[in-house]
Amino acid sequence: MVREVSKAESPGPREQWRRELLARRKALDSKSRAVQEQALAERLDVHLRLRFGALAGITIGVYWPIRGEPDLRTLYSHWQARGALLALPVVDGPGCPLRFVRWRPDDVLQPGLHGVPVPIEDETHPSVNPQVLVIPCVGFDTRGYRLGYGGGYYDRTLARDAPGRRPVLALGVAWSDARLPEFEPLPTDVPLDGVITPQQTVTPAR
Repeated sequence: MVREVSKAESPGPREQWRRELLARRKALDSKSRAVQEQALAERLDVHLRLRFGALAGITIGVYWPIRGEPDLRTLYSHWQARGALLALPVVDGPGCPLRFVRWRPDDVLQPGLHGVPVPIEDETHPSVNPQVLVIPCVGFDTRGYRLGYGGGYYDRTLARDAPGRRPVLALGVAWSDARLPEFEPLPTDVPLDGVITPQQTVTPAR
């Protein structure tokens, strides 16, 4: 059963929600984690195939799992085997949007700005503009607003106005209990096109 963070439990501060949800992640046992990851991967895969059909030639911006985020690396390998092109985010500096660099699941990685593994850039690992972004969420609401770690990197990435930079589809992924009541978005918050959890697909009305 999905257990939402209620208004009674949390009066509204983002940091309080963030602490509670991160603590739940940490407490999730390995068996429950594996079951949820499998269900999430299957639901996400079906969603993309229904949207795009064959994924051959589609560039998907994925993420390297940190801090208890769902680990979808097996799914990434399946996507590559079906012809999708993958990319991982790179942080160039505080206040910058993310830049995505071509990546293959067997590539050697190096620590990025915040210690998150990133590709080693060269002529075979260039910067790319993904058509799809898969974005980890600490929490989310039914309108597609995302609670992250507070750095704003994904919001700045989605807010880019340069032609061809905004992805066709920005999908959040989250644990089943990460749904929040509607919260007041910050002026810089950009809603996602949908959020996938192990139990549901949330598609905001626009």
